[in-house]
Amino acid sequence: MTSDKFHKMFSLAEDDKLVNYYSCSIWHGNFPKQGWLYLSLRHISFHSYFLGKTVQHCVPWTELVGIEKMSGGFRILTRTDRHVFLFFFNLDETLHLVQELSKMAVKSLLNGVEDKNDYYKFDEEIMTSDKNYVKQYIDAKAQSEGYCKIFNLPLWERLDGFVNCNLWFPYTKSDKPGRLYCSPSYLCFISKYDIRCKVIIPMKEIAVVEKMDNSVCPDALHITAKNKITFMFGSVPQRDYLCSKISDFLHNSIATDSIKPLSPLERGLQVQFVDIMSPRQKVKEHLWQLHFNDYGRGVCMYRTKRLQELVSHGIPDKLRAEMWLTLSGAIFDMEKYRGKFNKLVEKSGNVPPITADEIERDLHRSLPEHPAYQSERGIDALRRVLLAYALYNPNVGYCQAMNMVTSVFLLYGSEEESFWLLVAVVERLLPDYYNKKVVGAIVDQNVFEILLKENLPELHKHLANLGVLKMVTMSWFLTLFLSIVPFSSAIHIVDSFFYEGTKFLFQIAIQILHHNQAALLEVSDDGEAMQLLSEFTESICNKDSPLQAQTSTIKSVEIGLLISMSYRNFGHITMSHVENVRNSERLKVVQSIEDQDKRSVLRSVRGITSFKPHEIDFLYRKFQECRRKMSQSTKGGTHNHISGKFQIDMERYCELFTALSPWGRGCLDNVLAGRLFVLSDSNKDGLVQFHETVLGLDVMCNGTVDQKLKLFYWMHLEEEDRARVIEQCYNERMGEKRGSDCSAYTSSGESGSDRGFVSQSSTDSEPEPALLANLSADQPRYWKTVGIRRYPNLSSQLMTLIESPHVPHIKQKQFIQFWKSLYGLYPDSEESVIEIYSAIGRFGAQVTKIGEGVENNTEPASELDCEESDIRLERKNTELGDDVVESLAHSQPAQDMALSLSPSTSLSTLQIRKETDSQENLNVEGRDQNIRPRTKLSPQANLVTLVNTNSPHTHSPSSNPVPVPHTNRLTHSDSAGSRNADTEEEWDIPYQILSFSLSNEPVIYQFFQNFTPLNTNIR
Repeated sequence: MTSDKFHKMFSLAEDDKLVNYYSCSIWHGNFPKQGWLYLSLRHISFHSYFLGKTVQHCVPWTELVGIEKMSGGFRILTRTDRHVFLFFFNLDETLHLVQELSKMAVKSLLNGVEDKNDYYKFDEEIMTSDKNYVKQYIDAKAQSEGYCKIFNLPLWERLDGFVNCNLWFPYTKSDKPGRLYCSPSYLCFISKYDIRCKVIIPMKEIAVVEKMDNSVCPDALHITAKNKITFMFGSVPQRDYLCSKISDFLHNSIATDSIKPLSPLERGLQVQFVDIMSPRQKVKEHLWQLHFNDYGRGVCMYRTKRLQELVSHGIPDKLRAEMWLTLSGAIFDMEKYRGKFNKLVEKSGNVPPITADEIERDLHRSLPEHPAYQSERGIDALRRVLLAYALYNPNVGYCQAMNMVTSVFLLYGSEEESFWLLVAVVERLLPDYYNKKVVGAIVDQNVFEILLKENLPELHKHLANLGVLKMVTMSWFLTLFLSIVPFSSAIHIVDSFFYEGTKFLFQIAIQILHHNQAALLEVSDDGEAMQLLSEFTESICNKDSPLQAQTSTIKSVEIGLLISMSYRNFGHITMSHVENVRNSERLKVVQSIEDQDKRSVLRSVRGITSFKPHEIDFLYRKFQECRRKMSQSTKGGTHNHISGKFQIDMERYCELFTALSPWGRGCLDNVLAGRLFVLSDSNKDGLVQFHETVLGLDVMCNGTVDQKLKLFYWMHLEEEDRARVIEQCYNERMGEKRGSDCSAYTSSGESGSDRGFVSQSSTDSEPEPALLANLSADQPRYWKTVGIRRYPNLSSQLMTLIESPHVPHIKQKQFIQFWKSLYGLYPDSEESVIEIYSAIGRFGAQVTKIGEGVENNTEPASELDCEESDIRLERKNTELGDDVVESLAHSQPAQDMALSLSPSTSLSTLQIRKETDSQENLNVEGRDQNIRPRTKLSPQANLVTLVNTNSPHTHSPSSNPVPVPHTNRLTHSDSAGSRNADTEEEWDIPYQILSFSLSNEPVIYQFFQNFTPLNTNIR
């Protein structure tokens, strides 16, 4: 009942599921108003009714730019307003749910498509469940995401539960309290007081699970791994239940053998090209071996403070690939998707050419000074890894700086290992860094400024005034300091990055600024500050490296010392604090990018439509809503959010058409929407862009009668007709001559169809000024603009077709669909529906008569009879000029018609004279063999003269009648009206006859003539 009341109260869609609601107050004016806060999947809403006054707010999550906690409540910030909510019974629960729902909205804005690693999609079961289940679902999702980030586990892992217990650490001979997490594939522990003490036990590595009870360690659980390492968990609550869970997970897990790299390179490039080991490297390897003996090796080892100290001094080259895989969690993906990389390499030829070209350009820019990339072997290995990832994650494809980090991975690991390390960095450790917008990097720049302000406020103020922070630190984070610090020193930063995560990048960056604080406070411009920092980073040295020449100066600083100082000074920065700041800053950054994109799109559309700015803004918002719905309903989508940001598919286009278009009110709204979608889909990728949607709506709402009729006409023609006209328009624009005139399209060639094109102006190409001059003064401004812009690249297929002078004939089957669609334009609730349907019926019958050539009288008709004919060929306020007469004369064989019309003759006086013609005249010698006669006329067959005198738009009659050509005229040689066998093929008629006939029905004509404001169609 509450959910129904909520949707009715705020007029929201049923799929906007209500998650929970809370009693609270909103600060309204100078006093708080008591009411209810409703949290749904897409909106945060508030309703209050007190003393006869109603206070109601409904804000989409995607419009939020900030969420701030305050004493007793919190406030939300939008682009234009802020709302303060107070007096909650459970503030922490409410604020947590608000933050999670806003994170989901931001993720939908960033990704735009379904994330293949996100297993928490709202399926049909969730959408039909009650609110409590949805809330539990969201809470479980948040807990699982936090669990994966703590232990660097794959994003597809879902947390099953956790308990508080103790773990016996053999190296200290003591228990450490903490929390034990259990999931289908892993058993993990983290200390309560020292987050550096961790244990990760994959289920498939567990050999024995035993229950133990003694006075020292009651309710204990003893686990033995396959590598003989043992773990003793004590004081485990619900031990029996946990044992049963572990047993079930062990039963479902599949044991696998150790991984053998299958890539072409079995050893890292560093070992192959540089096989130098310094004495200090040997000492490091010995220390690491001692650590493995005491704490274990591989995934199942005790991760302690001692491991952090070893990593900060640098991992030995021979152990670097193994430890990177273990610490980053990339080894879990590699084990789960064994052989995936090799399959991707085999299919690397399917990478889009644009992406492949970008990769090829950057191959030789990756560590060019290193010997490994001065040979084709190293370049080929780097190419294979980058192409494989472009196939693995087409939403990202390739981004600059990926080549830099990948080239470093290849120095120490195989191609397959480097590939999975790249996956871990791009998708988990540095999310949203490597895309065209580098959203993640921009967010972290804001986070870095906040952390710098918290730790070094004086330096932050000075550098902020200089405007140098973002210019300097963006490349630091994107390349993991590999582009600004000497390679032998930067590799130590990469070691600590894999151990600590993103928080170490902030930590070392602040330490670099802190080390130069005194000098930076004295600089007075940004160039001087950048030069100072550049010189310092280049002077960072590594005395352990066998590659670095020992040319250190007095100003140089050793990388090991710099890392140790960063832990001492800024080690208090935690990943949880970084994530909290990220969440708040991500809202601002995403909304800022959305605003920039919106301004860019609206600026490009406003010049080519007659919609007002507020109408275009409304269309943009509605289009974005449809796009987001498409993203949420996509299963395994492949459309990139950045490149396909303003595109929607047919299903969402039909929704938009039905809601906004004046042609979407009848029973055939989805059929018409589908036809217009196909017409607007220029590149045939199943998606329609925003500007194409706006142009279509603009024609339907603001176009002239002829523009609307042409749009409706083109919606019912075949694709091959559209393709030929598009090609001809392009060739004419490019100056190519594909024929002397449109007669090439009149014949059917081998296909046998009599489909022709009628040119509405001279077939010769006209210069752009003449093209603009032909446009009437009352047309919207954008028609004149598009008249110039449309042809260079034909970016809008719809506009090109509407404005093209070449209009093909409509065939019989297509006209029947056209006729049916006219019925579907009007809703059954229309008051004059009987009159409308009668007019449509008369129109269809008249056009069919013209097409079939069926006449009621076989004798020559008098002029009076002609005036009483129902076929009224008239167009309002249109003058038929010499160019149109000339084009009409060449659109059919000259033997089928005789045009005689003065330039001043109005179409309202258009008449069809009866003239006799013989069969011999139709078969004159010298006729082009490619043009077949449309009909075989008997010597007695006459052309019927039809005079338009009953039209409400008729002007004074003219003495210069215009004979209109017969189309598929049938013979009437016998009194029974039997048809000749040679004329039973499908007929077709030109656009002019159809439009003239349609204009003779005032009810239909008025529908296309009406101007329909966009706002009146919002439903």
